[in-house]
Amino acid sequence: MKHDYTLDKDSQPPGKVSFTEDGVRQRTESAASSPKHTVSDNRQRSPPRHPTLFGKYNHSMQTFKPFRWSSSQSHPLDNAGFFSFTTFIWMTPMMWALFRNKLEMSSLKLSPLDEAHSSAERLQRLWEEEVAKGGLEKASLTRAVLRFQRTRLILSVIVGVLAMGAAFVGPAILIYEILNYTEAPEQYPLFHGVGLCFALFTSEFFKIFFISTLWALNLRTAVRLKGAFSTLAFHKVISLRGHSGISTGEMISVLTNDGHKLFDAVLFGSFVLASPVLFIVCIVYACYILGYTALTGVVTYLIFIPIQFGLARLINVFRWKSIRITDCRVRTMNEILNSIKLIKMYAWEDSFEKKITDFRKKEKKQLQKASYVQNVNVSITTIIPTLATVLTFIVHTSLKLELNTPDAFTTIAVFNTLRFCLGLLPLSMKAVAEASVSIKRLQKILQIQNPDPYLFQKKDSDSAIVIQNATLSWAKPASQPTPLPAQPMG
Repeated sequence: MKHDYTLDKDSQPPGKVSFTEDGVRQRTESAASSPKHTVSDNRQRSPPRHPTLFGKYNHSMQTFKPFRWSSSQSHPLDNAGFFSFTTFIWMTPMMWALFRNKLEMSSLKLSPLDEAHSSAERLQRLWEEEVAKGGLEKASLTRAVLRFQRTRLILSVIVGVLAMGAAFVGPAILIYEILNYTEAPEQYPLFHGVGLCFALFTSEFFKIFFISTLWALNLRTAVRLKGAFSTLAFHKVISLRGHSGISTGEMISVLTNDGHKLFDAVLFGSFVLASPVLFIVCIVYACYILGYTALTGVVTYLIFIPIQFGLARLINVFRWKSIRITDCRVRTMNEILNSIKLIKMYAWEDSFEKKITDFRKKEKKQLQKASYVQNVNVSITTIIPTLATVLTFIVHTSLKLELNTPDAFTTIAVFNTLRFCLGLLPLSMKAVAEASVSIKRLQKILQIQNPDPYLFQKKDSDSAIVIQNATLSWAKPASQPTPLPAQPMG
C-alpha cells in the first residue's frame, strides 16, 4: 500500500525536517498529515526551473573569472576568483587574523552554498527520484550520490588527467631532451637549452597548479557531500520508531565515522580514474626509450598492483570485523547501564568489566591487524620503483643491449613517476571501498519502513479520545469476544 507524506513548511515549526518512513519523507511529530496537501506541497518543493541550459551553474561559472574584485556574496570563498580559489589565497585574511589573535568564532562559518541543510535537501530529492523510478528495494543510493557530484566529478577527473600529464612531461620527455643536449651542446643553439629548462619549470608549475586545483575542487565537493550524508542519516534515524534490521553499531558508525569515509572518498576518488592514464603513458614511453626490456619493470609493477588491491580488501575485512565487535560492545554497555542497579545489588561489576575488557581487546586486535596491513601496503609503494628499475637494468645489460646515460636516467625518472601513481592508487581504492560500504549502510537505514500509524489526531472532532473495535485486557483471553463499538468519551 502506497503512503504519501508531505513536507509542508507552513505547518511545521522552523528547523523541522521531515522524512518518509520508506526513505522518502516522514514527519517526526505525532500529528498525521492529510493526503490532500500532497500535491500542493510537492509543487512547492519542486526544484527551481532555470531559464537556460546552464542556469544552475551561473554562480559556479563566476569562479572561472581570473580575478573578482567585488561580489554580492558574503563569504570569502564565494567571492574568490579562479586563482584565489585554486591557490587558497581567499584564506589569507583569516590566517592573518588568526596570527594576530583577532579571529573570532563568529567569522568562522561555511558558505551558504556548502551548508548541510541545503545539501541534504538536494541529496534527499535525488534519493526520492531513485525510489520513484525503481521502487524502494531497487533504488540505489550510490547512483544518487554520483548524481549529487556528477558535474564536479567529471571536472575533477579532467583536472586530474591534466595533472598526471604535466607530471609525466617534465621527468620523461624534457629531462630526456636535456640529457641529450648536455651530451652534445655544440649541436644545438644556446636558446634550445634555455628553452628546455624553462619548459621543465613550466611543466612542474602546471603539475602543482593542477593538483592544487584538484584539491580545492574536491575539498568543497567533499564538504557538501559529507554534510548531506550526515544530515540525511541523522534525520532518518530520529524518525525511526523501530530499529529492526539494523544493529546499534551500524547505526553509530553511520552517524559518526561513515561521513568521514565519504569525505576521503571524494577527496581521493578522482585519482582512481586519473592514475591509470599516467600508468599507461609511462609504460608506452618507457618501451619507446629503452625497448622491450622496459617491460620487465612494467611486469614488476603489474605483479604488485593486485597484491596491493588484495591488501586493501584485507584491511576492509579487518575493519568490518572491528565494527561487529564494536556493535557487541555498545549493545552490552547499553544493557549494563539499563540494569546498573541490579548489577550493583548482586555485585556483578567485575564479571561485566571483564566482558567489556575482552570486547575491547578483540576490537583493538582487529584494528592492529588493519594497521599492520596498511603499513605493509605503504612500504611496498616505496620499494617497487627501485626494484623495477634494478630488474630492468639487469635484464637489459644481460642481453648485451646498449644502455647510454639519457636512456638510463629517463627510465629511472619514468619509474619514479609511476611511484606517484602507485602511491595514490591504493589509498584511493581503499577510500572508495570504505565509502561504498558506508553508502550501503545508509541505504539499509533508508529502506527501513516504519509501521503504519494507528493514532490519529482530528481537529474537527468533539471527543478527546475515540476507541473503536478495541479489545483491552491484561492477559490474552481464552476466547476472543466480539468487539463492541466504544462510545465516545469526553
